[in-house]
Amino acid sequence: MKSYDVVISGAGPAGCSSALFLAQKGCRVLLLDKATFPREKVCGDGITAASSTLLEEMGVMDRLRLRLGPLMVCKGVTIFSPAGTVLQGRILQTGSLTGATYVIPRKEFDDCLIACVKEHSSITLLENTTVTDIIMEGDRARGVRSSGGDWFGRVVIAADGAYSPIASRLHLANKEKKHQGFAIRAYYSKVEGLTDSIELHYDKSMVPGYGWIFPLGNQRANVGVGLMTRFKDQRGLKQLFERFVGENAFASAKLKHAVMEPGTLKGWPLPFGSFQGKRGRGNVLLTGDAGSFVDPLNGEGIYYALKSGRYAAEAAARALDEEEIRASMYYEKLWRKEFSFHEFTLGYALQPLLNNEFLLESLMRFAAKKQTRANLLAGVIGHNFKKRDLLKLIPPFS
Repeated sequence: MKSYDVVISGAGPAGCSSALFLAQKGCRVLLLDKATFPREKVCGDGITAASSTLLEEMGVMDRLRLRLGPLMVCKGVTIFSPAGTVLQGRILQTGSLTGATYVIPRKEFDDCLIACVKEHSSITLLENTTVTDIIMEGDRARGVRSSGGDWFGRVVIAADGAYSPIASRLHLANKEKKHQGFAIRAYYSKVEGLTDSIELHYDKSMVPGYGWIFPLGNQRANVGVGLMTRFKDQRGLKQLFERFVGENAFASAKLKHAVMEPGTLKGWPLPFGSFQGKRGRGNVLLTGDAGSFVDPLNGEGIYYALKSGRYAAEAAARALDEEEIRASMYYEKLWRKEFSFHEFTLGYALQPLLNNEFLLESLMRFAAKKQTRANLLAGVIGHNFKKRDLLKLIPPFS
């Protein structure tokens, strides 16, 4: 069986990011996925400016424009508080972020990632191939076991989602309820009153979770509800969705004549980045949902998938030049420096703010009084600003 520099399980955003950045470094990569593309993927479909900046560098945005035509840019975030305060923030370009914010269905988005992967002769893509286990030799991984046979590589990257068999085998999976969330979404057509803003609804019935309406263009929208299982049981998620669509005053006004597209109401888990475990062991690295790279405050995962994929590529490439077993050590240093405290730990610490209606309402009213504050809140949601900047929005209570 042929051996590769790196074997990657999972060809979503994290796996494709790793593969493309490794290809740029001249590595021979095997990319495996259980699906055949194009395939449906349950997601909120939000592409932040931080994500699209990375995607421009990867060449993916050009592919998306070529396939989908001009992309609708989301220029704002509209947030609705439990008591009905409406805050309208604009998403402004800041610092090195040159990208824009979009809503792109994952079926088209992931297929464009795959198209970019297929352009590289150094990447071998195997679809319809399910990875079931990792092949270990002592403390070193030698490859993966799959429905298509055994595959060998000097470094293994798991990008195979929240239920990653590789993460489970290495006892690195996030199984802590306080560091998880769940979401459910459906696609709707004939939605009225859509603008160039994404909408977040902090309805009383779902705080500290929220409902959303993300515009897709042509009166279509991704509509969903997410919650934090630290505070609320996910078993009532479908009922929360139905209440949001049917009873929330702002949402129901847009959706009263809308039609849910058949078969699109689906849920998925959110393994939050606040999980304290390691994201690798030896020459095995966990990326994306497999490594709990999901925002603890808003459940966004595409940016962290792309970025963790890039960091995994950097760590793997360095380890290939030195010693494969050090890959996880290099990887831990890279992702923790950027994400561990400023994004994940701080995000987890701020979760109770969303669980307190008085504090949430006070923050919303304070932020809504000045456009600069509203823009700051929108910027944090879009990863244009750090979560520590939210401290500027805490109103004085004296």
